[in-house]
Amino acid sequence: MKLIFLAGLTPFGYGFIGVLLLSFLLAYFWLKSTNKDNKPGCISIGFAAMLIWFVLMFPTFITFTIIENGNEIAKIGVTVFWILVLALIVYFITAKDTAKVKKVIFSFFKYLLYLIFLGLFLVLFFGMAYYVYLRLFTSEKNEDPVWVSFLCIFFVASLILAGFGLLNRNKEEKKKEKSTFYNLEEAKRKPELVVELDLSKTKLEVFPEEILKFKNLKFLILSENEISEIPNEINKLRFLIGIDLSKNTISDQEKNRIRKLLSKEVEIIF
Repeated sequence: MKLIFLAGLTPFGYGFIGVLLLSFLLAYFWLKSTNKDNKPGCISIGFAAMLIWFVLMFPTFITFTIIENGNEIAKIGVTVFWILVLALIVYFITAKDTAKVKKVIFSFFKYLLYLIFLGLFLVLFFGMAYYVYLRLFTSEKNEDPVWVSFLCIFFVASLILAGFGLLNRNKEEKKKEKSTFYNLEEAKRKPELVVELDLSKTKLEVFPEEILKFKNLKFLILSENEISEIPNEINKLRFLIGIDLSKNTISDQEKNRIRKLLSKEVEIIF
C-alpha cells in the first residue's frame, strides 16, 4: 500500500528519495569516528550527504534511462555498479579501519567534482565570451544595453583571476606538504627536504639524534612528550627559527641552558 505523500510518484521519484536517504547513510558512516566520544554533527552530515547525493544523482538518472531504453549489457553494467555501491556501504558499516579506502574514494570524488565544475566553468566562460563577441564585434544588434557586455567581461576576468589564484594556492599547499613531516622515519628518508618536523604527542622520552641531520630544518615541534634534555649539537641547525618544547618534563635549569644554547633569533616555546 502506497503512502499518501508518495502516491503518484514515478519510479524516478522513488529513486530520487531512495538516493537521498542512501546519501545520508553514507555520510554518517563516512564521518563516523572510531572514537565513540566524537560524534559527527548534523550540519556536517547534512553537507556531506548533499555532496554525495549530488554525485549519485548522475548515475541514478543514467540508470533509469538505461532501464527504460537500454540494452541487456547496459542493464547488467548498471546492476553491477549499484551492487558495488551497496557493498561499499556494508564495508563501511562492518570494517574497523576505513582510512585508506576513504582516502581513495575521496580522491576519486574530488577529481570527479573538479571535472564537473571545470565543465560548468568552461560553459559559462565561453558563453559569456561569445555573447561579448556578438555584442561588441559583430553587426548583430539587439536591445541589450552595452553595460551588460562589460559586466560579462568583468565576470570573465574575475573567473580567470580566481582560477589562477586557486592554482597558485594549490601549488603552495603541495610545496608545504613536501617540506612538512609528521613521522621521523619518513623524514629520515628525505633529510634534505625537511623544513618543518612535527613530532608532538609521539611519547618521546629523549631527543631524537636523527633530527640533527636535517640541515634545512626551520620549525621543530616536540610538544607533549617526555623529553627532559636537549643536546648541545642542536645549535648546529643554522636555519632553525622556531622550536616548541611545551608540555615536556624540562626543568627550569635546563630551560635556561637551552635559551643560552640557541640563538636569540630562535623562538622557543616552553
